[in-house]
Amino acid sequence: MGTADEAGNGAITVERRGRWSFVGPDGRPFPSLGVTHADDTNLRYPHNGTVWRDRYGGSRRRWLREGLVADLESWGFTTIGATSEYVSGTGLGVTGRPVDLGHSAGLDGADLATGGLPYVLELHVLQIEAWNGHPAYRDPRDPAFAQWCDHVARTICRPDDALLVGYVLVDGPAWRGHPTGAGFDGPLDEIAEAYYATVAAAVRRHDPNHLLLGDRFGTRAGAPPEVLDAAARHMDVLSVQTFPGPAPGAFEAAIEVVEGWHRRTGLPVLIADTGNWCPTTMNPHRTGSARDQAERAAGYVRTAEVLAALDWCLGWHWCSYVENPQRGWGIKDPWDEPYPELVAAMSAVNREVVARWADARPLAAPGGATR
Repeated sequence: MGTADEAGNGAITVERRGRWSFVGPDGRPFPSLGVTHADDTNLRYPHNGTVWRDRYGGSRRRWLREGLVADLESWGFTTIGATSEYVSGTGLGVTGRPVDLGHSAGLDGADLATGGLPYVLELHVLQIEAWNGHPAYRDPRDPAFAQWCDHVARTICRPDDALLVGYVLVDGPAWRGHPTGAGFDGPLDEIAEAYYATVAAAVRRHDPNHLLLGDRFGTRAGAPPEVLDAAARHMDVLSVQTFPGPAPGAFEAAIEVVEGWHRRTGLPVLIADTGNWCPTTMNPHRTGSARDQAERAAGYVRTAEVLAALDWCLGWHWCSYVENPQRGWGIKDPWDEPYPELVAAMSAVNREVVARWADARPLAAPGGATR
């Protein structure tokens, strides 16, 4: 399932043509350049509810077409990433201390499909996120887990949707060493095998056509070898999120970790959540990354140039669309206006990446090297 050799089902697949790439139902390779956390409720706060009503008539599907998709296409993006949004709590779960960050459920596939742009769906099969202050380490070997996965799959899967890229699972899982002290009870290799085998069986029972994109492993939370090995046996893509920050060498170190995971699994990699931030009008306390939107723009260009040159990288999904009070950063401000310097840089580099991706060869990194 999921390779170009099995094309003909009208679904997006993955293939290696000099480099790894997603391949559309039309047979053309494309990079998945996406944006995550695009949730229309970010425009329904007291400070911007009039924008939601006046600009989009209070309609999610109108917002999808006239707002989100129109923006992404004009900025050179090709995909709507995972849409579940960080909406409550404080802290980003990177300190090692327990936090409790509420997230929305994510947009429905039937709504997303009306936008006309490839998109990702989330399957919330287990609650072991590193940011989850109340994790639930249910045993994947228990028959109840299989019953739950079947419910999730038969409820969410869309086997005949040609715009669906595939399914991501847990967002930033803490497979070993959750900040709260919680964890699995039993051999991790056995548990991981049961987890991925059960999820894959449930999804493929209800949707044999689309890609399994796996958990969105975090480079801080880590991915134990036993878990990577089990994922390699059952997933089509290795999804990773990374927010290395601006410290010298941090980005390079994160890429080295991800490349090691790729080599171990042999799976192509989607950078499924990454980004940067700076102080803004609503969130002046957002320090520790870029100083302003111009630095954010330069950071995006550098990230894009490096990732596009890696032949195992399928693309990247940027965090996030509209700034809200909890997440604290976005491509657009809290009143639905783009940050001009950021979108100008994104638009230019995205169009270059898409144009040069057409022959599915790795792009030259800064300095002319490819990997």
